[in-house]
Amino acid sequence: MLSFILSFLGSAIIWIVVELSWAGSHPVWCSIIGIVSFLAIFILINRRINSSLEVILKDVQQKIIASQERLKREIQMYQQKGQFGKALQEKMEKKQADTIHEALPLLDAIEPFRKWNFIAGRQADMMRGQLLYQIKEYDASAPFLEKAFAVDPLIFTMKMALKYRQGKLEEVEKMYHKGVKRFKGDKTVLIYALYSWILVKNNKIQDATIVLDEAKKETENKVLKDNWEHLANGRVKRFSNAELGEQWFSLNLEEQKPIRQKAQLPFGGHAKHMMR
Repeated sequence: MLSFILSFLGSAIIWIVVELSWAGSHPVWCSIIGIVSFLAIFILINRRINSSLEVILKDVQQKIIASQERLKREIQMYQQKGQFGKALQEKMEKKQADTIHEALPLLDAIEPFRKWNFIAGRQADMMRGQLLYQIKEYDASAPFLEKAFAVDPLIFTMKMALKYRQGKLEEVEKMYHKGVKRFKGDKTVLIYALYSWILVKNNKIQDATIVLDEAKKETENKVLKDNWEHLANGRVKRFSNAELGEQWFSLNLEEQKPIRQKAQLPFGGHAKHMMR
């Protein structure tokens, strides 16, 4: 990591200069000055790097957010006309994928910073993995998510979901136990929801019930409590994580049902019966 090496060299030079210019021997003070110099140089370099990274990441995020807003408006327009179906949904997904593919090369600007700060590379990998996962390119996303820091439950559960897609259920179980230890409180909601869903899908209803029993003790989430009640009372078909909303559907394990709206009459009015 160049920032560390440069900071060390800079502090060493300062230490030598102070030692040579200060009459007498002052090893303690020279050492203190050297350490402070190292920290100061290291912090300054990393602040400069981080500010550059923020600009790059913000550009990518803004591009994607702007595209998502356009797609939302387009979807709402079709829904209001009662025209939103499978074909249009696929069309919207393709548009989203195209936008992400256009945005991904912007992350290449982070590559020169890898040699300065290893976290920079991890941040780029995390975003690449998340974006590729979002557009269902799981094989492409896997190498990036594997290297990414699981700094939040969403990234962590994406990694869990990838293991599930690969049929590695033992690794999924290990990740589940690791996740509920790492994250606390409501940050574990998505982890409990995902693992219980996987267990239900594999017809391990009793195990899923035990997981959800733990979940309702650790969190205050109504969806998890309701799912526990459904399983505990034999209502397996009523098990659903849909009420968790976007977080759940972002794992791409289930499709969110489009909200169907009735076509509006001109001026948003209601039909009136004309009296003759």
